[in-house]
Amino acid sequence: MAYLEIRQTGPLSGTYRVQGSKNAVLPMLAATLLVPGKTTLHRVPKIKDVNVMLEILHLLGCCSCWEGEALTIDAGNVNNWVIPEELIGQMRSSVILLAPILYRMKKAAVVEPGGCSIGRRPIDIHLYVLQALGVKLHYEWEEHIFAQADYFCGAHLFLKFPSVGATEQAILAAVTANGMTVIDNAAREPEIAELCRMLRGMGAKITGDQTGRIVIEGVKELFESTCEVGADRIVAATCLSAVAVCSGEITLTGVDASHLNGVIEPFEKMGCNIWSDKDTLTAARMDKLMAIPYLKTSPYPGFPTDVQSLIMAVMSFADGQSVVEEGIFEGRFRTAYQLQKMGAAIIIENNQAIIWGSHLIGTKVEAPDLRGGAALAIAGLGADGVTTIFGYDHIARGYEDLAGMLFMLGAQAALRE
Repeated sequence: MAYLEIRQTGPLSGTYRVQGSKNAVLPMLAATLLVPGKTTLHRVPKIKDVNVMLEILHLLGCCSCWEGEALTIDAGNVNNWVIPEELIGQMRSSVILLAPILYRMKKAAVVEPGGCSIGRRPIDIHLYVLQALGVKLHYEWEEHIFAQADYFCGAHLFLKFPSVGATEQAILAAVTANGMTVIDNAAREPEIAELCRMLRGMGAKITGDQTGRIVIEGVKELFESTCEVGADRIVAATCLSAVAVCSGEITLTGVDASHLNGVIEPFEKMGCNIWSDKDTLTAARMDKLMAIPYLKTSPYPGFPTDVQSLIMAVMSFADGQSVVEEGIFEGRFRTAYQLQKMGAAIIIENNQAIIWGSHLIGTKVEAPDLRGGAALAIAGLGADGVTTIFGYDHIARGYEDLAGMLFMLGAQAALRE
């Protein structure tokens, strides 16, 4: 059983090229189904979620080929329309495949995903989007969803919440719909722009991504293309968390710093110095780490929920009292109970975590989810002794090599078997 071993580390120093984005590449892989031919993606992270998505694509009839960080998908012979239940259980975001499967096969079947470790993540907005664009839905055997559509029809959509997944679902359906589609209250995360950039390269007509109002003129067909996946901003935030705890100075390359605006400001308030030049970001902390009186997660461009666990670990070492309010997923605070095992002074009250800077001691902990596992590694860098983190499968969903990344930046981190 693989686990991480993290030891208390002094000031960091090093350079790291940030991996391709997990949250961007998954919908981009789904989009490859829209072309009955080959699509090549560069800078694809070799992570567990990508492997699960490839397994689904293979079951649908696609072929794939790796050449270094480049991944080519050949979707010329799609012949299946069912997403297996066990694979949806491994990766909830596989529901994003519904629109592309419908486009290719005129029907699709999926089991509705239930709750997950970070809280309820219903797909009702996904279903609203599909129905508004002309999809007929039938429920069979309780949570089994059967969908049919000979074609998509353009529509004016208003999302009751700016869901990233539902926005992506709408985009993937609308690019080949008959007529115009307008998506109001659309998600504005950088991953939306990444997907739209890829689709425009395939011949799609999309404007307004990252504005909250996306306008799409449907086209009859899309074409083979090549596209590069952007940097993973959550992995970059993990590196910022490491230097915040350990002090020192690190450099990240291949990063668009503008995608991290909602993250950089809180870290600067805590005492970090962060500056960027083109696709390079440098972060340093030399002085005392200070608490943040109040911070709330919110959709982009606000502070991302995916970084909440990480900054909660950082706050455990800050001078003073910090408060984090979770505004998206109620289950994000599960990491707090593992941090408490290390001596962190954290109280959970409703949807808020109240954190006092304290002295942490390394011990055995369990990663409750992907981001929580990374947060425990960050906490281990500042804790006395050795921190052993089990549940590595969670971490492997989004990090190519978390221990290797931290080691490159000067941390004492290793993956053990």
